Amino acid sequence: MRAYSGESYQPEMPPIEDGRYLVNYLWEVGPTADAGPLTHEELRAWQVNVGLELQPWELRVLRRLSCEYASESHKAMKRDCPAPWKTSKADLSAVSNSMKRSLRAMANL
Repeated sequence: MRAYSGESYQPEMPPIEDGRYLVNYLWEVGPTADAGPLTHEELRAWQVNVGLELQPWELRVLRRLSCEYASESHKAMKRDCPAPWKTSKADLSAVSNSMKRSLRAMANL
């Protein structure tokens, strides 16, 4: 809403440690497609175009991130939509640790 009113807005984002490169890849390919989350075909085409061959778990993470981004974008259309994360340091630390464990587990599949 703020973008349409000419107001600049940059939401506060949670910290990311391990896996930052995957988030960078998500932003490079684009977090969503025109019709919603990125498809496997779009991710494959992007890999071919940039000369990368990602591991299957990395592609699953990118797809999941895209789905979550699309879902939150849809929810955020409501004016009273809360941020999708909690902002206390304890909560952010728990989320960060959980993400690290998840990424490590997916890497060892």
